[in-house]
Amino acid sequence: VCLRGGGSAARRWAWFAAAQLLVVAPAVPELAAWRGLPLAGHAAASACLVLFVLDMAADPELDSDVIGSRLGEAAVYVLASLITTFQSSYFIRTVHEYGKGWIIFPALLVIINDSMAYVFGRHMGRIALIPRLSPKKTVEGFLGAAAYTAALSVPLARWAFGADAAAADPRHALAVAAFVSAVSPFGGFLASAVKRAHGAKDFGNSIPGHGGVVDRLDCQLVTAPFVYLYLKRFF
Repeated sequence: VCLRGGGSAARRWAWFAAAQLLVVAPAVPELAAWRGLPLAGHAAASACLVLFVLDMAADPELDSDVIGSRLGEAAVYVLASLITTFQSSYFIRTVHEYGKGWIIFPALLVIINDSMAYVFGRHMGRIALIPRLSPKKTVEGFLGAAAYTAALSVPLARWAFGADAAAADPRHALAVAAFVSAVSPFGGFLASAVKRAHGAKDFGNSIPGHGGVVDRLDCQLVTAPFVYLYLKRFF
């Protein structure tokens, strides 16, 4: 939605490319080994800044409304980078430093939580959780999903990590489940707000009936930084 929104295609993709250099590339060990990478990322971001200001100044209809619109456009680029590029970079860091198990386990918890929120909400939901953003989300679904996610987290961790007793520790499983239940759904609520602001139902259409890839990853993206930082603290 953000890349399809206002502004020229060149500006949108320039900001996106700069975000990749600044955030994603340093998370890839093979690229991070290049000493010039931080400077290249900063140079790309600086070029975007200069071009953005010059392009705005060259607008023949420039006034306070146009300036406000252009600054809003820049804010959308930054928000898109935070939602997608910045948070997804933690997937790369986690799999390189801690293994794919710590990608699979939280991802399955998010799927379970999202699915159970729908099931509990559909059959028991009475009180809307955030009606203006996600009218179908209910308090009963939110709480029911949290209980179900916590109950499944320990056996799921044992399955995902096998003989790795430290990773399969129930305390870690419940900690991740707590975050997935209490915080990750708000990634979905924020995604709903972004889509509403742009008059879009979904972020894409690559998955029939489910929108695009980002529609399936909104809560996953919120979870990724927590998992990596949690692992840095306790492993």
